[in-house]
Amino acid sequence: MHAEGLSQEVATGSVTRSRWVRPLLLWLLPLLVVAVGVYWYGSGGRYATTDNAYLKQDRIDVAPQIAGDVRDVRVKENQAVQPGEVVLVLDDTLLQVAKMHAEAELAAARVDVESLRAAYREKLGEVAVARQASHYAVSELGRQQELADRKLVPAATLESAVRSRDLAIGSIAVLELQLEQASARLGGDANRPVDEHPAVRTAAAMLEKTRVDLEHTIVRAPRAGIASHLPQAGDHVEAGRPAFAIVADSGVYVEANFKETDLEWVRPGETATVEIDTYPGREWSGKVTSIAQATGSEFSVLPPQNASGNWVKVVQRVPVRISIEAEADDPPLRSGASADVSIDTGPHTRFDRWFGSRH
Repeated sequence: MHAEGLSQEVATGSVTRSRWVRPLLLWLLPLLVVAVGVYWYGSGGRYATTDNAYLKQDRIDVAPQIAGDVRDVRVKENQAVQPGEVVLVLDDTLLQVAKMHAEAELAAARVDVESLRAAYREKLGEVAVARQASHYAVSELGRQQELADRKLVPAATLESAVRSRDLAIGSIAVLELQLEQASARLGGDANRPVDEHPAVRTAAAMLEKTRVDLEHTIVRAPRAGIASHLPQAGDHVEAGRPAFAIVADSGVYVEANFKETDLEWVRPGETATVEIDTYPGREWSGKVTSIAQATGSEFSVLPPQNASGNWVKVVQRVPVRISIEAEADDPPLRSGASADVSIDTGPHTRFDRWFGSRH
């Protein structure tokens, strides 16, 4: 009897515990899990992270000023170069011929100007002679007029004297027009130095252009860096089109493309941590230097047409530039390498966004 009573008490206690354990497991435990999850998620958000980040270095695409065939390549691929160092030498055979032609044109222009000056002086002499002849014709007409008044010469002689005077005066006018024409060919100033004449200056400018083009056959490095994508001897390069590139060997930075929804508290000057895929487990310290004013799609060749009827909202990416604090013993960092970035935005959490708090 005693054993049966004890077993009944144990059964009653088990039923009682099952009545409150089951609701606890069904309701309280899930609520606790949800509460912990909400607190964990809401207390986060201080760090803005992305793996859409890449190392960048300043790069210059060097284009020759003139077109031509590459005669010599003075540096090797991926070789360090200094500012002003010769990288390419273009074939200058045709330019040397053009220079000789321009020199001949300049000499011919100087000869032409000297000829014009001689012609101008010749016209000056002709005008002077014509004026003397006109003075004589006027004097002769006066003498013939006196003799005609005294009936000592026939009327035909007087008419001949009048005609000679008119021709002499008319020839002066014609010669003066020719003199003005010769002066105009000299630029309006016959005493101007030969090298200041427009024709000579034009020829000199063409000669100077050929000299500049000859200088441009030597392509130099505009800045220090690593020469890349070099052409080969015999290749043809076009003016204004990149022939090779210079990648800076210093000043590495990270261009991280963050989601627009992650940039609420990101500001220039905030610290960042950078991990580069090339060196797993190693971190670099960085700092946010700038945030782009436009999303990446705004700079694309074919931007999306958001006004179309089949529009689908997509989270945009905004480029953020982050400088890297490199040390002397750091391994080499190469442009284009993938990286993971984490920016410390300060004491901000998702609760601040949910409840409208701003720090």
